[in-house]
Amino acid sequence: MDNNIIFDPMAWAAATDNNSKPASDDNDQIKGQVQNPNPAVPDVGNELEKAKAAVEELLRLGGNIAESYNDWWECGCALAELGPEARDLFHLVSSQSAKYRESDCEEKWQECLSKRDGRITIATFYKMAQAAGVDLSAIGRRFPSTPPLRHGSTYENVMNTGNIQMNDDNNKSREITPDNQPSYAVEQSVGGMAEMAETSSSNVEQVLDASALANPTFSDKLNINDLPPIIRDAAQKQTTSEGRDKVILSMLNLASGFSPNVCGIYDRRLVFPPFYNFIVAPSGADKGIIPACLALVKPIKLEIQSRYEAEHREYLKNKAAYDALSKKEKANATEPEEPPYRSPLISVNASATAFYQDLAANDGWGAIFETEADTLTQAVKQDYGDYSSGLRKAFHHESIDYSRRKDNEHVFIDKPRMSILLTCTPGQVPLLLSPQNTENGLANRFVFYLLRKSRGWRNVFEDCEETLNEQMAPLGLRFKAIYDDLQTFSKEPLKFTLNEEQKMRFNEFFEPLYNEQVGLHGDELDAFVFRLGLTTYRIAMVLTILRHEEQQPRFSQQGEPLVCTENDYQTAITIASCLINHTVYVYKRLLPHTETPLSTTGKPMSSQELTFLNALPQEFTRKDFLMIACQLQMSERTAERYVGSFIADYNVVIRISTGHYRKH
Repeated sequence: MDNNIIFDPMAWAAATDNNSKPASDDNDQIKGQVQNPNPAVPDVGNELEKAKAAVEELLRLGGNIAESYNDWWECGCALAELGPEARDLFHLVSSQSAKYRESDCEEKWQECLSKRDGRITIATFYKMAQAAGVDLSAIGRRFPSTPPLRHGSTYENVMNTGNIQMNDDNNKSREITPDNQPSYAVEQSVGGMAEMAETSSSNVEQVLDASALANPTFSDKLNINDLPPIIRDAAQKQTTSEGRDKVILSMLNLASGFSPNVCGIYDRRLVFPPFYNFIVAPSGADKGIIPACLALVKPIKLEIQSRYEAEHREYLKNKAAYDALSKKEKANATEPEEPPYRSPLISVNASATAFYQDLAANDGWGAIFETEADTLTQAVKQDYGDYSSGLRKAFHHESIDYSRRKDNEHVFIDKPRMSILLTCTPGQVPLLLSPQNTENGLANRFVFYLLRKSRGWRNVFEDCEETLNEQMAPLGLRFKAIYDDLQTFSKEPLKFTLNEEQKMRFNEFFEPLYNEQVGLHGDELDAFVFRLGLTTYRIAMVLTILRHEEQQPRFSQQGEPLVCTENDYQTAITIASCLINHTVYVYKRLLPHTETPLSTTGKPMSSQELTFLNALPQEFTRKDFLMIACQLQMSERTAERYVGSFIADYNVVIRISTGHYRKH
């Protein structure tokens, strides 16, 4: 059997759901495989039906995927791969935009047909539809077909029967039927459409489910009463662990970007509180409390904007007086300079130049808080909006230097301090953190948290005496008092530190965590763990700042350091222990990297992996699995890699804590 064959479980599931029977022609079928008479060409007729179904779902959802010119062009070229028969589909998709004109659309369609060069495929259309909310898996079940294979592969695996074959390392095949199919093989793909989307996020909203994680939440492992009062009071209003997690992460992230004049020394570098956080929320996940957390910084934002408006009014007054001068008088006068717009919340819907100007106008600090990350996705796709290098530099407070030739403007931002919190659907993660951005280090500056998809109806009138924003509003006034006190330390910033015992335990926690994660998932995980350590230190710094809310005076004026309390240290470590599981899970399933996960390859578990898995006890430690590997004459490195695959690729093992695992 050809080792390039890809197992497409969605096609197999669709076939068995339809009570399909094995084909009777033995020449065309060998143990569940059908030979495609023309393996280089997909079934365009069937593909057109898939595309029609996707367009119908887009229209039902009101999804507009062709608003910008670039998206319109790419959508047209993608549909043009299906030939002239896809003309009506292009018109239907285009008509969702208010800019639609039939004649213009027809002209563009003909241009797409004639000028498309094959680099944009129907995969692009499916990817755009998925990002707009279309459930590709449902369409895949309606139109089961052969998945497109990688270079060097052939179409051999049309799963239109209930029997398939899986290869082991010795090229021996064993038959898998609906009755004996192992759980690790049932990764949801989209009947071939996931591969066509050219992304590891195939059917991500089904593949990615936080319930598959060990320790998916952290607040249930904390004593809420031990949190700093302002965080405790917000978290106690939430009725679920995940709800408390959302509030704690969002508030800590915002507070990190609004905590001036506090710093610490980490790995011999001066670091400030801001950190980067990505909350991945499948459609249907309840994330309403996240934007409500902006109430924490609203009073600060209003004060800064009010100050800018007063400066701008003064400028307009002085400018009018200057304009009223005679030519001779102007020669001896100085023209007023317009003040730059100031806001601590930095907009991502801007060019790179405007982004840097906004950051510079606010003295190099601020926060990005974007609950619809596709806004950032659209910006960084454009040459003028690609400020990913600035985001990478700001994480480590490296200076940002840029010039504008047009106005002879030169801006230098020393030690930028900026927090980032983004929320998006799973399908948007690979669009924002493209392979280029993954390799250049933007992705590993984030810590990820995956929300679970909400199921079932909830009482929408329960606890409706006040809105979420009204619940959070009093916290904003309390935080502003902390912010105002920190502002007084501009000449001599406060120094944060862990105590000596905490420093020792910090290293004792992260060294085995690093060894574990790199051993399980490869060298590409090292940067994620390194920066998780820095983020954990920053979280401890923010917790310590907020802990001083009820002290009088809040912060010592004698330059005494801010020493982390034991409660805040334990909270930061508990959060980190949870976030590493979420981050690895998202990394393996969504972020582009050299090792493609099972969900997109359909790779079966090898016989050696299966033997090793069966030999492991229900719960085991690193010491246990290395001992079993030795008995099986398996190298330590191979055993680590296999356990990593059991966790992240096959989803048959969960990580409970560092070096401690359990089989599903």
